[in-house]
Amino acid sequence: MARNVEPLAIHASRSTKRGTRVAAVLKNYPPFQIARWGLPAAAFATLATLAAIDLSGCKKEEGIIVYRVSKAAPETTASGSAAPEAPEASAMPSMSAPGDQSAQAVAPATADQPAQVTGSAPADWLPQPLSAMRQASYVVKGDNGASADISLVILDGPAGGTLDNVNRWLSQLGQAGMDQDKLSKTAQHVAAPLGDVTLVDLEGLPSGGDATKDGRIVGGIVTTADRTVFFKMHGNAALTESQKVPFIQWVASVRLDPSAAAAAAPAAAQSAAIPPAIAPSGNNAQIQWQVPDGWKSAPATSMRYATFNTSGQTGAAADVSVVMLDGEGGGDLQNVNRWRGQLGLDPVTDEDLKSLVVPVKAKDGGLLTVDMSGPTSRLLAGWTRVDGKSWFFKLTGPESAAGAEKEKFIKFLESIQFHP
Repeated sequence: MARNVEPLAIHASRSTKRGTRVAAVLKNYPPFQIARWGLPAAAFATLATLAAIDLSGCKKEEGIIVYRVSKAAPETTASGSAAPEAPEASAMPSMSAPGDQSAQAVAPATADQPAQVTGSAPADWLPQPLSAMRQASYVVKGDNGASADISLVILDGPAGGTLDNVNRWLSQLGQAGMDQDKLSKTAQHVAAPLGDVTLVDLEGLPSGGDATKDGRIVGGIVTTADRTVFFKMHGNAALTESQKVPFIQWVASVRLDPSAAAAAAPAAAQSAAIPPAIAPSGNNAQIQWQVPDGWKSAPATSMRYATFNTSGQTGAAADVSVVMLDGEGGGDLQNVNRWRGQLGLDPVTDEDLKSLVVPVKAKDGGLLTVDMSGPTSRLLAGWTRVDGKSWFFKLTGPESAAGAEKEKFIKFLESIQFHP
């Protein structure tokens, strides 16, 4: 069963108690007496930082909290040279002893491309293989099999907005979404080289979830002039709690590599010029389809394999996306519940899913599809897995627009052919 947890409420209560205890130590024992205990200066500074974070985070009258994080060790770029110092630095000490913070360049998807981001990750964060979406990927492990997954994803444009993405994370935890007013009251902020990062701390265990690797998400979102950057730590609740400050320090250390952005521009322009009927990946076409009348191709993005815009007789528009991910791309139930969360719908069980899924036969295989409507929008989705990759086809828009395009969307799915 999903735990009925109000996001951030338990964390706030627990943080208040811990912050009060730390503050009491600092109040009752002067610095010179604490020094006699043999604590290094960094540890004393850490006590002060934790007290400031935990206590200030629960003062309603103070509103938004801004973290300004101290500099970690100088990052190195893919070439091995030192990266320039971050413009933001001060006030939050390192949470680990000297040598525990490893300066790492965030590796690109392929070795012959320049790194797109650089940042300093703690030494106990173990690097994981990157994917088509992830610019950085780590796992941290705790006691009794506990683990947490850490990722950095960069998408073009606003990528749905902060509120919708926070509600997507809540749906992954089996929790109800929040409105903008509640987000404004509960979100914290981190001053980082990339800009003002909105930080949320969400808690809840979805039905059937594994508490050793699920139960809490600490996430950060920052939107620049042309892209959105997502920082996410998702894992065991207690372990995620213990890694929150190192996570914030990492967020505050990450910066984009301008040379990588410049190098990527010609590739993006070339991708946008690809005819929509055959969308290649790399140098070879992996899939072919027939584009329905009235669908207009839009430039591909770092996440989307292809994008189409529709405009029906009602004047309302719908968005069609094609996304390819390596591996399983998450389970069917998890993906459907994520989409339901985007629509403002409650999650379903495995048994419920069976009645929602409708198979569709394509030219050389089959796809599974769902058709779901929320209070303000409707979503049609189809997916399949071929040659170790997961393909997702999704149409979203107002009820009138999605309903008018459903027949075309189904025909689009039926026309799909892999390795033409």
